[in-house]
Amino acid sequence: MGVKVLLDSVDKVRDFVDITNDTPYDIDVISGKHTYLDAKSLLGVLSCDCRKPLVLDIHAEKSERKELVTRLQKYVVA
Repeated sequence: MGVKVLLDSVDKVRDFVDITNDTPYDIDVISGKHTYLDAKSLLGVLSCDCRKPLVLDIHAEKSERKELVTRLQKYVVA
């Protein structure tokens, strides 16, 4: 199951992309049912409907996922 994040401003998207770019593994943003975008792409994330929570698909080991979720905690929603 993915992690839900809410990125409802350009500043939040910019900070989110900066954090994801610091990782060596792939991270996808899932918007809707079938739209997968690169979480490290500013234009890709900005093209999403950021008024709704987005789901992250983190392609990393459990410890790396946990570390990333901790760094993104200010954007995580239930």
